[in-house]
Amino acid sequence: MTTLLHDGFHRSVDQYANTTAIVDEYQNRTTYRQLNRKANLISLIINEISNSCVKNNNFVGILSHVNVNGIASILGILKAKKTYVPIDPYYPAQLLISVIANLSLDILLIDRPLFDQFQQQFLHCNLKYVIVIETDAFPCLFTFKDGVMVDLPVEAMTAYACFKSIGLTQTMKPGELMESLDTTDTLSQVSDDLAYILHTSGSTGIPKGIMLSHRNAMTFVDWMQKEFRLTHNDRIISRAPLKFDLSVFDIFNTLSVGATLICYDWNKRRDISIKHRDYVALLENEKATMLYTTPSTLLTLMEKGQFLKNKNHLHTIMYAGEPFPVAKLEKLKGLAPYIAIANIYGPTETNIITYHWVQDEDLLRDSIPLGKVVDDTEIIVVNDDANKICDVNEIGELWCRGGTVTHGYINQPELTARHHILSPFHPYPVRYWRTGDYGYLDDDGKLYYKGRRDHMYKINGYRIEIGGIEAAVASLEEIHELCITISKSSDKSNIICHYSLVENARLEESSALIRLRDLIPSYMLPNLFLEYKELPKTSSGKVDRTLLNQFST
Repeated sequence: MTTLLHDGFHRSVDQYANTTAIVDEYQNRTTYRQLNRKANLISLIINEISNSCVKNNNFVGILSHVNVNGIASILGILKAKKTYVPIDPYYPAQLLISVIANLSLDILLIDRPLFDQFQQQFLHCNLKYVIVIETDAFPCLFTFKDGVMVDLPVEAMTAYACFKSIGLTQTMKPGELMESLDTTDTLSQVSDDLAYILHTSGSTGIPKGIMLSHRNAMTFVDWMQKEFRLTHNDRIISRAPLKFDLSVFDIFNTLSVGATLICYDWNKRRDISIKHRDYVALLENEKATMLYTTPSTLLTLMEKGQFLKNKNHLHTIMYAGEPFPVAKLEKLKGLAPYIAIANIYGPTETNIITYHWVQDEDLLRDSIPLGKVVDDTEIIVVNDDANKICDVNEIGELWCRGGTVTHGYINQPELTARHHILSPFHPYPVRYWRTGDYGYLDDDGKLYYKGRRDHMYKINGYRIEIGGIEAAVASLEEIHELCITISKSSDKSNIICHYSLVENARLEESSALIRLRDLIPSYMLPNLFLEYKELPKTSSGKVDRTLLNQFST
């Protein structure tokens, strides 16, 4: 029975050893056997140096882009019975230091290019070891002594570790050593052990670390496999950074069936004018069959990357992370009516909890349904007083429980307690996660999204829902991307429309307002329009609403 997140990978190594597990945009290909050896080597190093760590912290950090080194690091950490903590390579230096300190990390794995970039910052952390993952060589190991970084002889140390744990001789050469690292044995663990910690934005400036167990992850991975039916013939293209929850599907659903993961480093600094076309070219050339990303990414690919204009092998597109404007989704579906499209919903704290296969009749609605609840999950809609389950078609907050719901926030018990609450509706102890998202259930039991609690405002006595304004503005044919923010002062509130345009389009504000009056009440009309060449994005590929809110003030 599969209970650990990396069990499926081990099955694939045994069954598809010589199949390509990972290919990148530079045509570098890594087989399942090669990936397993790389991960085993990392695991052996972690286990050996963990014994010398005073704290023996179970958390191991990763600083890596979307590539074979980062994925091998994840697998190596899991094989060592540790919890992987992906850290955003685009964090400012002080934020990076804060995350490392908050988790008291002893060990950090890092790509060589990022090591060269961050090396000086590590002198200000309390790390004990930094493992630099090389593409075509043994990892480099550094420790800290008298305020400087000191390198350690990894080859000798690793050979000794292998000798102890596998029974090899210490006289092996590195090449022979690599040949020996083919084990797919799994160390004993329980499914409630933490598999990974993902960081999301925090109001204090320090990201919140969300704890996910093997059980949380496997409930999600198993359901995704049941619904989307990946096979070893599939080729999944990934651009999700390792710290983004979409990467869990990309990595573990792909590797658990012997399929191929196509890696594209979306956030790499590159010529913006060719970035999107490079991605689409990789998708086409490598014959990608499945794609899981954000609506913002799909919109930009359509506008700037010639997405779906040429022959491709896609059969499924899944999107998540933010609402998809119906008018734009209709355009996507029109480009490729043969591709199945699914709306996937769930905050990081609950993992994925609903899904909906987009149908033609959905394009006549104001918004796309969140759909049905996934296996081993319950969602209830609760009123603002938290004492009544809402009636059908009544808007309330979404509360969730089930196998995907996480342990909460690391080192933030009070914040966790505010969200992970005892049910007032059960005669026995049951806990729900309060998502902060609002929605309603229709007569058919489908769930609909109405926005975040913090995206609802009262202006001049009227209740304003940002999502309703965004849906209306998105229907304007000139609009490519948009985001609505609210700026409040002591005497006035502004509804601000941040937008970018489709190629060769112009937006006349007076004309836009006339058309919008037919779609939304006058009190919801934007009174300020700000045009951008492209809206700012987070490293996860979503519109950076936080940054745009700062611009608004």
